[in-house]
Amino acid sequence: MTKRLFTLLTFALLTFGAAAQTVPDTLLFVFKLHGQTRRFEMSFEQRQDSIRLTWGIERKLKWLSGTYTMTPEGVENGTSLSFLQPEDKRHVVMPTAETVYLIGRKAYRTLKATRRMAYNQTTYRLLDTDREALGRPLLHVRDEAEGEEMWILDNPALPLVWQMKNNPLEINWTVQTME
Repeated sequence: MTKRLFTLLTFALLTFGAAAQTVPDTLLFVFKLHGQTRRFEMSFEQRQDSIRLTWGIERKLKWLSGTYTMTPEGVENGTSLSFLQPEDKRHVVMPTAETVYLIGRKAYRTLKATRRMAYNQTTYRLLDTDREALGRPLLHVRDEAEGEEMWILDNPALPLVWQMKNNPLEINWTVQTME
């Protein structure tokens, strides 16, 4: 864990200077689906221009884990959020248009500039920035058609979807820091 934290901190300092706010080594994603709750430990690691997400969960006294790698194209220009279910020991390279638990940087910049973004073939409108996480505002957006809501960490390097609510697929989550 210390190596990942060092890598993440080094990347943030080199890329964005000392004023950059970093993401903790490991975050806890709490999913609610069909009345069940699952808690996945997730860490995001910058690897050149790609981002690798390593996930893990304890189930029946066994540790299950895998990875998703987002390509440089996906990290920069992703237009679709993947809801691919994690499978133990599976290491997935995402299609170039897809991201996992974060939005593409171009969509993030568009949202900041115009207060709107298109993602998953849906238009989201910025509602407010009343909440915060990790010392940064959360960009609260709503799907104009079906009412899905997301709170996105205001971080140009890693615009994480901190919370998802009213997802039409009923896959909702909230991120918590591990203490």
